[in-house]
Amino acid sequence: MKKLIAFLILIQNSLLFSQTVLTSYPLELKKSKEYKQILNAENTNTHDLFVFASDKETVTILKYNSALFLSNQYTQARPDLDYKLLTGYSFNDEENPTLYWSSENLKKMMAVQYDLNTKTTAVYNYYLSFSNESIVTQFQENNTFYILSQKDLEQKLVLYVFKNGKKEEKTLDFSSFKFQNRNTKPLTLNQILEVCPIEKIETNQFNPLFKGTQKTKLYVLKNRLLLTLDHNFNETQVFDIDLSTFEIQEKKFLQPATKKQIGLANSFYHENKIYQLNSNDDELLLEIKDYRSKEIIKNHQVSKTDTITFKNSPLYIQIDNQKPREVKNTAKFLQRLLYMNTGLTVYKTPKTILVTLGGTSDPQSNYADLSRRINAAVDANSTDVAYDLLNNAGPTTVYFESIFDKKLQQTKQEQEPLAIDFISRFTNEHTEVSLGSTIRFKNYYIFGYYDMYAKQYIMRKFTDGFDPSF
Repeated sequence: MKKLIAFLILIQNSLLFSQTVLTSYPLELKKSKEYKQILNAENTNTHDLFVFASDKETVTILKYNSALFLSNQYTQARPDLDYKLLTGYSFNDEENPTLYWSSENLKKMMAVQYDLNTKTTAVYNYYLSFSNESIVTQFQENNTFYILSQKDLEQKLVLYVFKNGKKEEKTLDFSSFKFQNRNTKPLTLNQILEVCPIEKIETNQFNPLFKGTQKTKLYVLKNRLLLTLDHNFNETQVFDIDLSTFEIQEKKFLQPATKKQIGLANSFYHENKIYQLNSNDDELLLEIKDYRSKEIIKNHQVSKTDTITFKNSPLYIQIDNQKPREVKNTAKFLQRLLYMNTGLTVYKTPKTILVTLGGTSDPQSNYADLSRRINAAVDANSTDVAYDLLNNAGPTTVYFESIFDKKLQQTKQEQEPLAIDFISRFTNEHTEVSLGSTIRFKNYYIFGYYDMYAKQYIMRKFTDGFDPSF
């Protein structure tokens, strides 16, 4: 009981520390909620921090130096309302920002380049037809704005590259690479992506488990992209894409082999390592490999009769955002994984490496799929699983957490709350918060939001763990 009280006091104190305001700026966003938008951005060359805030009439740009002192500001009429979305940003060679405004389908785009010293602008208009293409995602890297699309009828992805008032199209051709399913039957990239669409992973932030259970992942790294495919449980297929030359290199990582011929496999890339998970109703395997050499760094194997010795949390099941409850043992946990999308996520805190392993159900599952999973659970004598499937149609997650030190040695220390936990709690407890956005800055997080009552834009600092130093 004393430990619980102490823990609650620590949480309360840490949350109070987290509410320290880094900076605030008086800002009144006019009505028409659908037009209110705010983006935070870091110039990765200078480490200046920018705030781009827009309503139906104006756009305000705030520039802070790396010490977060306001160094420049600019307010101007916003572009034509046909360009409804503030889609992205880039920085030119003079360190000035360009904002990209677009229609909702991204086909019409206006780039507005702002000179904060002369208080002038340059405007560029683009039309993107996306003929026989499907938009995958958009992102910023190396102060450049990108839109990634997928060709519907060809084995190609397309990168639209925006910087210095210019738009380029770069085709990533995968037609020379071979794809196959677990039975070595040939597949096309389009067939894979139709069933396993690309999920963009946040490489410097915490990712929820449902992202880790996706079979095709995109990692935006410094001057390169990694596209990983786990549609074939025998191996992880990786494509390393250079953002300077747009050259594509392929790597394959064999999955740890289970004793049975079938398993539920997935992977996660983190800091030059590939974490691979494979499981069935008899065993669970976790293998960590060096990305460059493919050598195995660590490997953990657990049978259904074992206790998972490398876990730092109980085995949990959470249904429809209810309070998590414990799963009785490893066998029950593995049984539940059979009816879910399995995977893992990896996140580095200031002190440890946090690995979350488990499975998530697809909230979009149709009736036929749900019936199939219930019948399979009944046939396997997993009556408790069948009961949950029948009586709980909401999204379900089963998981446990493992904590390793920086050398990937297991540690028994308790996992402290993450910055994302504090931010979530802060948001839930403060009704004045709107248009919130989170950005990783230096070794902490900045949560920026519009205070609807005080008419201010506020930025607060949050860190992982209990840190009373700010």
